[in-house]
Order: sequence, then structure tokens, then C-alpha cells
Amino acid sequence: MISWIQLTFQRHFRVIFFALLAVLIVSFVFTIGAAPGIGSAERQVQARTYFDLNLSSPEDQERLNRDASLSIMLQAGFQNFPAAQMQEFALERYASLYLAQQLNLPHPAEEDYKAFIMEVRAFMGPNGAFDANAYATFRDNLKLTDQFSEADVDRVLRDDYRVRQVQQLLGGPGYVTDSEVAFQLDRTDTVWSVDIARLDYAAYAPTIEPTADQLQTYFDANAFRYESAPQVRVSYVEFPATSYLAQIRLTEDEIRAHYEANPARFPRPTAEADETPSVDTADPDIDFLAVRDQVSAALRFERARRLAAEAASDLTVALFDNQPAPAALAEFIAGQGATLRAAEPFDRSSPPPFLNTSPQHVQAAFRLSATDRISDPLPTAAGAVVLVWEESIPSAPSLYLNVADQVRADYLESEKRQQFVALGRRVRDELTTALGNGTPFNEAVSALTGLEGATASVESFTEFTRIDPPENLPPAVASSLEGLAAGEVSTMVLVAEEGLLTHAASRQAPQLAKTDERYGELQRQLAEFNSASTASGIMRELIEAELSAAETTLN
Repeated sequence: MISWIQLTFQRHFRVIFFALLAVLIVSFVFTIGAAPGIGSAERQVQARTYFDLNLSSPEDQERLNRDASLSIMLQAGFQNFPAAQMQEFALERYASLYLAQQLNLPHPAEEDYKAFIMEVRAFMGPNGAFDANAYATFRDNLKLTDQFSEADVDRVLRDDYRVRQVQQLLGGPGYVTDSEVAFQLDRTDTVWSVDIARLDYAAYAPTIEPTADQLQTYFDANAFRYESAPQVRVSYVEFPATSYLAQIRLTEDEIRAHYEANPARFPRPTAEADETPSVDTADPDIDFLAVRDQVSAALRFERARRLAAEAASDLTVALFDNQPAPAALAEFIAGQGATLRAAEPFDRSSPPPFLNTSPQHVQAAFRLSATDRISDPLPTAAGAVVLVWEESIPSAPSLYLNVADQVRADYLESEKRQQFVALGRRVRDELTTALGNGTPFNEAVSALTGLEGATASVESFTEFTRIDPPENLPPAVASSLEGLAAGEVSTMVLVAEEGLLTHAASRQAPQLAKTDERYGELQRQLAEFNSASTASGIMRELIEAELSAAETTLN
């Protein structure tokens, strides 16, 4: 029987082989080919509908993001927006256009369109008004790139006009009460004169003598702050570039070419006033000749570093090909003409010198593990290095004895800050009492006692508003004025290394009638803000509902 099979295969091998090949090919087509069945080979992706847009379609996504990017560039004047904000803007803009289509909102008439263009930020000059030169420059720049065409700009601007119409319809006129206008006027137009008492935190030196129980309690409550950072222990193989310098031979043409490609790296040294130049200044090559040795040394070292990187790469390839056991690794590396050196464990904040303090190299060390022990060749300023994983040490709680000094320092700083805050409350009470007795603010500050080393000084600012503060007024002071009446002293706020207490020397609230121009201007601004907030809230609800419906359909 076996002989018969052998004879049959020998006589009809070619026919049988092609028959088997045909079966394999047909099976491959049925198995790997398009699903289901023998149908189309196009990949089926379930649509994710957003209004009349398919977010699963690369073409629809490209159109959505492309138009939104151009709209932002036009309306904001720049494009560097975070990706999340960009996506949110793109979705809201498309939802507005969809509503405009459903409501049959018209495209702008030419006069309205021209007026709209004059409000586009990309076409504004430094004074915030439409600038014909900026408009012309924008159009000229379009011709230098194929990213957008003038037709794209025109289409997006006309769509933006309709987006504004939708926002105005959704937001309405923006209802504003008289109390809102009065509140905003009080915040922005009140004229202040203030005195600021500054307490020097750095000089504050209260007597703090913690007991052992207090320190232990503080450590127990903040033990998470004293956990040791994760560490890694590696061995390493260094390939110093200096070991390869002897192999480098340079021609004069190579040295000159390197100089001409990097002239800024090799400035000609300046001679001292009493030093005679050693090179003839009439020589046209004087700049090159003055730094030739420096150029040669730099080029030799560059090429030596390249050889060091190649040697490191050869070692990693040999390690990958031979897969030596961990116990035989040092011997194998020695056989390759290199030396495996041990290193102490380190964390991310204190890398060893052989890593060249490079964050990328530190990350590479921490990515190593028992299953991936050998790093890629890592270039350093001195040459190259290859890392070998030995041990990963996870973070762990520290013993109190090991961090006692740090615990004590942290406790003292924490207690000092708490006592400084308490000092601020006491100083405020004393200043308030002194002012109530008719003592001028600067005299009241000078009379303060018990400051335990902290110095107190006074600085005054007169007649300013919060929307137009003096140049040197600390921002924290402007915030302290909120709700502060004339003659009152604010709570102390900590800013950097000092505490600030603000005395409202005078407070002149604006007295404006409804017919005043400023009142009407602020009323319009608040109306626009309220309208935009209402429209934005409606659009967010609409977008969330549409995205939720799309997710439900997918699931």
C-alpha cells in the first residue's frame, strides 16, 4: 500500500500539487477575504450619526475639523487651541449650522456680509478696528499655501454669519436687571484709595519647640509624604567616545566643510587689547584658520561618538541574538570587548551620571523589567551607554527614624504658617480697633507689637478702579476689595513670602443714571454675555443629547 502511494505521488506529483494549491487558495480567500461571504472587501464600520454627519467617517471628520480650524483662525486670529476645546468648538459650530439649515435661515445679504467681515479678528489692526492692510496680507498669505483657498474662506465666513444668527435666536435679547448693572458698576467703576500693610513672612521667627509626640502624630498623619520614591537598579556598559578618537582620520576638505556648515558654532576668538594677532589679517581664510584646530577637534569627537553608538548597537544585537543567561551576562559582554559595571539604585529625580541626567534615558531605565532587561543604545554627551535591568524597587513607607529630620523641618514650617495666619487675624483686629479710635493707618501699623521678628511696612495707592489698577498694585489686593467697605481692613492674604492686609481708605461708588453712556454700555455688555451664556447652555444640552443618542445606537 505504501509503495503504491509513493509510486502514485511520483507519477502524478505535479497534478496533485496544483490541486492542493488550488484548495488552499480558495480556502484562504474564504477565510481571510471580505466578510460576510464572498461579498465586498470593504471594511464595514458602524455609523456614528451626529445630526446629518457620520463621525465614524474620516471624510466627515476631516470636513468638520477643517472648517472649525479655519473658523477659529478667522474669528480668534490664531489657531493654537487645545485639542479638547477645538473638538468642542467644532461640534457646537456644526450643530448651529444644522439648526440654521432646519430653520431656513438665509445667507447674509452683501451689505450685511461686508459689515460682518469688518468684525473678523483676523482682519483687524493693532487698534482693534478693521485694517485693509491686514485683510490684504491675509489674502496674500493664502496664495502661499494650499491649506485653504479663498473659496474656503468665503464659505466658512458665510457659515459663521449663520452661526451668529442661531446664537442670537437661542440667546434672545439677553435680559438684564438694574441690580445686575448696579452690581457690575460697583465692581468695575468704584474709585478706591487703599493702604496696604505688608508683613514679612521670611523674617517671622516664632519660637516652636515640638515634643516627640507632636512630631510622631504629624508623621502618622502625613506618612504618605515620606514614602520612598520608586527606584530601579541597573548595570551598564559605557562606550566613551574618547576610546574611538584614535580611529578618526580627517582631511582638510572635511574640516573646512564642517566649519562652513556650522560657522556659528566656531566664532573667531577676539584678541586682547595688548595682544598681537598671530594670523595675517589680509588672509581671506583668517576666520577659518583662527579656529581650525577647534573645528577639527569637534568633528573628530562627533565621529568618535558615532562609532561609540555603533559599538553600543552591535552589543545590543549580539545580546539579542545570543540571549545569554543573567548569570553569564557579564562574561558574555566581556567577550565582546566591553565591561558590565554595577550601579546603585536611583529614582527619577536623581539619575546617575552615566545617564547624562537625560529625562528620556531615565524613562528608558524605568521601562526595563525582568522580561525586557536590555535597553536600546542610549546616546550621551560622552558617547553611548547600554543599560541592563537588575531590580525594580517599588515605593514603600519610610520609617520615622529615617526621615526624622525632614519630618521636624516640615512640622516647623507648617506650624510657622499656621501661627503667621493667626498673627494676621490678631493684627487685623488691632488695626481695626486703632482706626476706630482715630489713629491713622500708618501709625497703627508702626505701633504693632509681638510680631516675633516679622517686619511691617505700609504702601498706599490712591484713586484707582479695579479695571484700571496701578501698575504695582498686587493682584491679591484687588481681590481683597470685594465686599470691603470704606474704613475696613481686609483679611490677610498670603502672597509669596509676605502677608497683605488692605485698608480701604476711601471708596467712591459710581453715581450713574440709566441715561448715562457708561450705564448703557455696561448694560449692553451684560446683555450680550447673558445671551451668549443662554445660547451656549442650550447648545451644550443639544449636543449632549445628540452624542448620547449616537452612543445608544452603537450599543
